Amino acid sequence: MFCDMGDLRAAYRVMQGMERAGVRPDVITYTTLMAAFYKCGRREVGDGLWNLMRLRGCVPTLATYNVRIQFLVNRGRGWQANEMARKMYVAGIKPDEITYNLIIKGFFMMGEHEMAKTVFGAMHGRGCKPNNKVYQTMVHYICERRDFDLAFRLCKDIMEKNWFPSVDTINQLLKGLMAISKDRNGKEIMKLVTGRKPSYSDGEMKVFKDILSHRKTGR
Repeated sequence: MFCDMGDLRAAYRVMQGMERAGVRPDVITYTTLMAAFYKCGRREVGDGLWNLMRLRGCVPTLATYNVRIQFLVNRGRGWQANEMARKMYVAGIKPDEITYNLIIKGFFMMGEHEMAKTVFGAMHGRGCKPNNKVYQTMVHYICERRDFDLAFRLCKDIMEKNWFPSVDTINQLLKGLMAISKDRNGKEIMKLVTGRKPSYSDGEMKVFKDILSHRKTGR
């Protein structure tokens, strides 16, 4: 509760009070506090809790590792985040879609595009199927890099499974495909967009259609 209200000192004192009373804080307590301190930019306290938890023999869970990995990604330390995922395997903890999504995003943010694609490609082999959030991250950053052919293939793949990226990402992809004269690919995306259930709003559909029509009219 204190973490939700932003009173981190009070939350930390509650944990200290638990220890004085002979109650050993569990992994959920440590993970919740770590996430809150990292979110508020208190890296030194978050790191201290990570070290203290392990020192006290409290084994990190998947959620704990993901909190730590998110912090590393936010600090632009994608390689260390990737190394943390390797340590998870060693500890017998299997990274999930959240883990991979964070690492992929971290590499893209660092400009390590090929490494991001390598991590994405390795997911299936490691028994973790990409979900819609992973695909959204991939399509978004690949569009930003203007690799619209790859973005089209990924987007088509997820749309056929009734997973759709954000409206802004679809706009960016359609504009990119029109810019490189891939009108046919743009129409394929539009066909899938039209068949979406639930459907996009009338305003969103108008924007999509306008992007395609601009190419035809030479605007």
